[in-house]
Amino acid sequence: MHKGKALIEIRIAGLSNGIHEYSFTCTAQEFDDPSLTAPPFSGTIAVKVVAEKTDTEVVTDIETTVAAELNCDICLAPVHRQLTGRFRIFFIFGSPDGTERECDEEYRVLAPATTDIDLTEDVRETLLLSLPVKVTCDAYPECMPTAQEERDIPGEELDDDAQNSAWKESLKELKRKLD
Repeated sequence: MHKGKALIEIRIAGLSNGIHEYSFTCTAQEFDDPSLTAPPFSGTIAVKVVAEKTDTEVVTDIETTVAAELNCDICLAPVHRQLTGRFRIFFIFGSPDGTERECDEEYRVLAPATTDIDLTEDVRETLLLSLPVKVTCDAYPECMPTAQEERDIPGEELDDDAQNSAWKESLKELKRKLD
């Protein structure tokens, strides 16, 4: 978890029931995490938090927006993208005696005396999860996502029906062996 003063924090003490919106700006360097500062994220990170408070819980919707400097996975050309990430977390007011426990990362139990919610780590994870798995540029036809489909030789692969029937046959054979 983030140590020291929280970078992204919302105060819930004295917060009335209803929807509350917060906006934060920061840079990747402020997170003190090499995975954020090593090339991708440049410029200002915009964080929007919408918190809906009721008597029993606080539901937070986090949205991050940042410019990213990436490289094409095929030709290594620089690719500039605007990345957006979203994450929803449910903070449930519970007893501090430990009878209730966290069952999921999206559901967290808050002690009744909690005054602030630190979202720094959640924002960091949202930023990392907003990175695309595959990055391609539009500069060269070979790099475009549809270029691979066009390069495939027709008839080299089975069509969908043939693939499905081969798959089903394999399952039937496996079932016969198990019986």
